[in-house]
Amino acid sequence: MEYPMGEHPSGLIMYSQDGHMSVQIMLANRPRFHSDQLHEKTAEEVSQAARGYFAYSGLYEIEVLESAEQPDGEVVHGLVTHHMVNSLFPNWEGRSLIRQMRLQDDLLELSTCQAGMYKGRMMTTHLVWRRNQYQHALHQLAGQSFELINA
Repeated sequence: MEYPMGEHPSGLIMYSQDGHMSVQIMLANRPRFHSDQLHEKTAEEVSQAARGYFAYSGLYEIEVLESAEQPDGEVVHGLVTHHMVNSLFPNWEGRSLIRQMRLQDDLLELSTCQAGMYKGRMMTTHLVWRRNQYQHALHQLAGQSFELINA
């Protein structure tokens, strides 16, 4: 078993009601940059930070294959397709990733449908997410997504 982002990574995945999604995963305890100024960084700092961070966003589709009531709650099995618009890994922009999905109560499990190459070996990826219980007071933003149009 391999842990590309360490055994205890930090991350967040979001699915909005309007079909947008975003995922961010990072290595725990990443080294901080020497400067607190965003634009004052060395090439080595940027390289090391990127190696410990993974992110993409775009649109998503869900295909429910099976849904069943269990004694401990409903279990939903299906496929979720992430259509990547933005990605830290530029080669994935414009591509789609299909993941096997299992949703039960507050746990979402996502797995690759087929093995891919990782460090010279064919491997599958399996991630388990827990529903975020944080409720923010700004209800006007809840369930909304925004596209960057000017910076």
